Amino acid sequence: MQRVRPSEYLKNLSLLYVEDEESIREPFLMLTERYFKQVFVATNGEEGLDIFKQYQSEIDLIITDVRMPKMDGLKMAKQIKEINYEIPIIFVTAFGDTDYLKEAIEVGADGYIVKPIDRNQLFTKLNSLAHLLMSKKDNNEYLKLIETLFNYQTNGLVLLDRDFNIKIYNRTFKLLLEEAGITLSKSMKDIISYCFDENGEHIEVDRFLHSNKLVCQHQADVIRYFDVDIQRIESYILLTFTDITEYKLETKVIQDSALKDELTGLYNRKKLDLLDLEEKDICLIIFDIDNFKKINDTYGHLKGDEVLKELANVVKHNVRDTDTLIRWGGEEFLIILQHIKDINIAKNLAEKLRVKINEIEIKDIGHFSCSFGVSCGFVVSRNDIERILSKADKALYNAKGEGKNRVEII
Repeated sequence: MQRVRPSEYLKNLSLLYVEDEESIREPFLMLTERYFKQVFVATNGEEGLDIFKQYQSEIDLIITDVRMPKMDGLKMAKQIKEINYEIPIIFVTAFGDTDYLKEAIEVGADGYIVKPIDRNQLFTKLNSLAHLLMSKKDNNEYLKLIETLFNYQTNGLVLLDRDFNIKIYNRTFKLLLEEAGITLSKSMKDIISYCFDENGEHIEVDRFLHSNKLVCQHQADVIRYFDVDIQRIESYILLTFTDITEYKLETKVIQDSALKDELTGLYNRKKLDLLDLEEKDICLIIFDIDNFKKINDTYGHLKGDEVLKELANVVKHNVRDTDTLIRWGGEEFLIILQHIKDINIAKNLAEKLRVKINEIEIKDIGHFSCSFGVSCGFVVSRNDIERILSKADKALYNAKGEGKNRVEII
């Protein structure tokens, strides 16, 4: 029979050999020591466990007898596997020890050799494990190289497998998650659960792969905006996250200032053009201050401004966060209610606001009132908004004609 040549890979590996019988131990060492980088030797399981604990970062492979004093090979292997489950362990056992073999498999044995040890059988097994271990080491070194390259990048990088499990990420990606109050997970699906698209809708995995902008929020007061570049590489997905939060917030401040009325702090009429109202049920409430010209003429424009600001403050605190309040012009205001079909809901809100406004008292002026017009409808196009607005304006005209300080609907 042709002799099996020891693999060159063995010279890169360190072995822990555990055997209590000197007559077996010494010939084995003479056979193997010259082929391994280093061989650690123990005479029983207890000693072997201690050596592994001390040198576990250096030991690549374990060969152990099963039956030994103080602690047998199975108990030792079980405790070692609890420390490092991936460490390969080969058991040396007498022929016919089937009960031990069964338990060795349960412990996580990577193979066994029957006594007396056959040289060819030994090196066939060692060569196979050496190739696997060196391949794994090469992969780990390659991953470390990629991680190093990742960590030099200023953007957040994360590599996913086809099941969205995170394989590699860089420090920036972890930091971006921490700033958003999101805990790093093994699966990108868990992280995506905290993210929305630009319209504020929760984003599913399939849609995520076609999205290049994300809004991620875990804690109520922490929001992060990201540009996301998605590249498929074979069976992997490479994500690049660029934090655009500062830019987004600055842009929002600029946009809001352009859309805000300086006196009242409410939106101006430009806001209506930016709202996405298509395919939605809406109600419009339009109202203005009764006899406002008389207030300005009698008490002056500064007092008139005080009336406008106090009215805006009261109305703002009596509508929903989802309602849009606009200073439509002069003393006229518009409230946009989305997803409302029943005009009576809008009418009741208008009536509530009418009463609240009646309760406002301004020094020197006293109380004042408003008239309201309400109309509702389903929006398909921009023309529908104009149509509903025209009807609400007509209802306001009717309220004025019926004596003011009242709510009319159409």
